[in-house]
Amino acid sequence: MRKWLKLGGRALLGAVVCGFSYIAPVSAMDDMAAFREAITMPAQTKNDGYILRESINFFVPIGHAKLEFIAQTKEDSARMSGALDVLLNDEEGGTLTDQIPFYIDQNKKDMTIYYKMGKEWEKFHAPSLAAVLADVIATPTSTDIEKEISFVKDVKVLRESDTQRTMFVRLDSDKVADAIREYSEENPADKGTADDREMQGHFMQWLDTGVRKADIWYMWTVDKNSWQTITQSLDLTGVVRETAKAAMDDKSEHWSPYAEELLSFVAYYSDMKEYTVFLNQKAEKKLELPKEAKKAKLVEDMIVDMPAKAGSLR
Repeated sequence: MRKWLKLGGRALLGAVVCGFSYIAPVSAMDDMAAFREAITMPAQTKNDGYILRESINFFVPIGHAKLEFIAQTKEDSARMSGALDVLLNDEEGGTLTDQIPFYIDQNKKDMTIYYKMGKEWEKFHAPSLAAVLADVIATPTSTDIEKEISFVKDVKVLRESDTQRTMFVRLDSDKVADAIREYSEENPADKGTADDREMQGHFMQWLDTGVRKADIWYMWTVDKNSWQTITQSLDLTGVVRETAKAAMDDKSEHWSPYAEELLSFVAYYSDMKEYTVFLNQKAEKKLELPKEAKKAKLVEDMIVDMPAKAGSLR
């Protein structure tokens, strides 16, 4: 379990670096034009830095995990503050819980990740992730926008008013998988042991299969005056389930009965959704580095392997 937390921690940070009033009866061409307008206009609108709250919830019959954080981007810097909460129910009726609070401070090409596992805070420098995040939060070029539009398989405008537009967007799974593969090849794991890199390689193979087989879609509501996002929700259930099935079907792996049972839960009964809502500037006060984290111990590897403790996932 510790090893998976370690791998998941890296994937999490990389990743970190997504009643209708009425239905508008518009044509497919109008829908795509509406989407293109919504994704293009923000680049033409002055933005002094927005703040968002993101929540990713993952459910299986034996428990759930929730990643929640508040983030702010401004010019070429970013701050994030949140926590990963995990709860698992065992076969004896007990409950294993874990919470990992974290804080990320990124300025241009420098990034420091603070996190607390146990009693003490630790910090980890991640320049490679900083470079990736700097690219993500930079004002998109016309080429960036066209590439993002190319991922879209189809669009349906569900609600259109004078002030808001809500769209259902389905993505091309093969193009998304190609982009993930391209990114992973350009940004190989630069931390951890050889065992970590081997595990990450297997995981990326399963993920590639899972993404290609999944139906990936999101809901997106924009403010038509500022062209800023109001809310966005991404359904990742298909990706998670198909990735678990790919792991189970991998003949090179020899899963223990317990691991196979967990994979089965994920493959057939899991649910994973991401929800983002944009906040006003008063939320900025929640982005201050916790006082106790200022004395965090500097480590070379994020989340080292530690023996498991009773009553804990660690």
